[in-house]
Amino acid sequence: MSWPGFWTQSPTQSWKTALLWPIGKLVCGVAALRLRRFNKRRVMQATARQTVAQVIVVGNIVVGGTGKTPFIQWLGKQLAAQGLRYGVVSRGYGGQSSSWPQWVTEHSDPKMVGDEPVLLVSTLGCPMAVSPKRTEAIALLESKYELDVIISDDGLQHYAMARDVEIVMMDAQRLLGNGLCLPAGPMREPKKRLAMVDFVVWNGGDASDLVAESSSVMQLTPHQFRSVANPKMVLPAISFKADKVNAIAGIGSPKRFLKTLNDLGVESDFKAFDDHYQFSPADFAGFDHTKPLLMTEKDAVKCRAFAQANWWYLELKPVCPEGLMHQILQKIGHHQAFEGLLRDL
Repeated sequence: MSWPGFWTQSPTQSWKTALLWPIGKLVCGVAALRLRRFNKRRVMQATARQTVAQVIVVGNIVVGGTGKTPFIQWLGKQLAAQGLRYGVVSRGYGGQSSSWPQWVTEHSDPKMVGDEPVLLVSTLGCPMAVSPKRTEAIALLESKYELDVIISDDGLQHYAMARDVEIVMMDAQRLLGNGLCLPAGPMREPKKRLAMVDFVVWNGGDASDLVAESSSVMQLTPHQFRSVANPKMVLPAISFKADKVNAIAGIGSPKRFLKTLNDLGVESDFKAFDDHYQFSPADFAGFDHTKPLLMTEKDAVKCRAFAQANWWYLELKPVCPEGLMHQILQKIGHHQAFEGLLRDL
């Protein structure tokens, strides 16, 4: 979601922040209490849990886009390269299904199961299940597949779900905002939570600024454009340089997509939509359809059914340090990777 301006301002700088600050203090206090209760139960969960696979949670402590989806794409491909069998679970945010859990395929309706799950399955080709109760999604996965690892898309604060590794994504541009909890600021939990997770991965930024060994930087490199209507059709990332185009983004940080287009030399009439916005043909009625329309990969899965021939989405390539995967494998146990490789021989 896009942040309101006062989320970057202290109580002394904004009357809105000052007005909401007491509620934010309460939210932080409740979040801290839930975490303490979870930590007390953690040993009991470890002995009583039914999950066979190692669970890796990729979440955040602020609301809005932080780069979870591209990181999960990178992580999934890395796990597969190690010979590990993996699946993904998610809440299915925005999904309107009347029954849960739900399987997700590349042909699933984003309106029913959420846009990001359809995107992940389309790019990774792994088994995936969604449910507001992620434990149900995990149980559905393990009822059909024998998996080494389950990646949870978000769910850091879903304490009913046992986990083995916690990875927090951070936006290097927006950081923690004013550092206050909702609704006074963007925080879901107090910032001290960062010191308790296994890894912090910054979306963008400079690796030389990192201090903690548990921190890494993910860079998103523009790779190519794909046709929304026919993803097999591709164009180089520089194809629209100096062209006048239309562009949209219905993501947590739309300005990030606009900056990427600007860096590619693309001049656009840009329109931002709410995160997870459910597009319809009516949303594009006022566009000049003689111009190409550029969008994000997440938006494309919701526009494919009515896309025109000159609609394109930008495919980004996530790049993380090689050492990060080695550290993650250590957390889940080296033997997991070796056993996976032996099974596939």
